[in-house]
Amino acid sequence: MDKIYFTKEMMSFYDNLKKNNNKEWFTQNRYIYDNIILPQAKEYVIDMGAKLQQLDKSIISLPQIDGSIFRIYKDVRINKGKAPFKTHLGIIFYSGIKRLESPCFYLHIEPPFYYTGVGIPRFNQDILYSYRQLVNNNKYTDILNNIKNTAEKNYFNIEGDKLKNIPKHMEAVNETAAYFLKFKTIRINDEMPLNNDFYSSNLLNHTYNIFEKLLPFFNFLKTVVNHKIEQSITL
Repeated sequence: MDKIYFTKEMMSFYDNLKKNNNKEWFTQNRYIYDNIILPQAKEYVIDMGAKLQQLDKSIISLPQIDGSIFRIYKDVRINKGKAPFKTHLGIIFYSGIKRLESPCFYLHIEPPFYYTGVGIPRFNQDILYSYRQLVNNNKYTDILNNIKNTAEKNYFNIEGDKLKNIPKHMEAVNETAAYFLKFKTIRINDEMPLNNDFYSSNLLNHTYNIFEKLLPFFNFLKTVVNHKIEQSITL
């Protein structure tokens, strides 16, 4: 598919927003966001959503704000007195009922970099409990080792809120479990500068190839969330 989704001119909008993060500047320049950036983001969502159906039929792609595209406005309830606008473009493709508590493939564009990866946007306590149960189970050791090896082989980042040591009340069943138990949230992504490849027609295939490599991690996170749901039903 020969299509260019994002341009340097579009990304300069976010550079300027960082310097002028106020309602006055945004009001004067929001036509760029509404008429240029959003339509192209929606095109990417539509095209990538169709490709991701090849990996998992349950993946949801909604080309709209609060669907697969995050809103640019910050939540004023928790950001009082801070800059009102996000200086990045966030796109997700998720599998689950609650968008922010479901495994997702994501594209995070924040000049001068962009991040292509897999994670769960919001780890609530139930998800964290389920995650710790599964990573500390020998049944998933090989899966987790393969995930970690894939990340290292491809120079992907394994990130998230992390403890210095495993939780005090737990004893790791092996070294792999000990590594993953330190994470309170976890995501794996590829970090790249906004280079010529990003601005080319190769972006869709490039990001899809990363999603495909991270499919085992996506599936593991689906198991985490489903395990949480099963526990809730049992209780």
